[in-house]
Amino acid sequence: ERTMDSTNTISISDLRQKVAFVIDEVVKTKKPKIILKRSKPKVVLLDIDYFESLEEMLFDITDAKEAQKAKKEAKTPFSNYLEKRWGKTL
Repeated sequence: ERTMDSTNTISISDLRQKVAFVIDEVVKTKKPKIILKRSKPKVVLLDIDYFESLEEMLFDITDAKEAQKAKKEAKTPFSNYLEKRWGKTL
């Protein structure tokens, strides 16, 4: 579980007062900032490079899981697929 402290959190009211500074800080440090609303975490502000790397990593993990799943599926010869799909054989 991620720990929240004053260095990686900011209230929405504080963010309103210094949004440009906070954005610059997130970009410079490459560390996410958790935005609090009524003292509860609501959203995360991320550097775009970090966000894109997270998306890519998630895609890679999902792709790898799909590949593993496909390896376990029964194999069908291509000629059988063609016949079943279009009623034709090679």
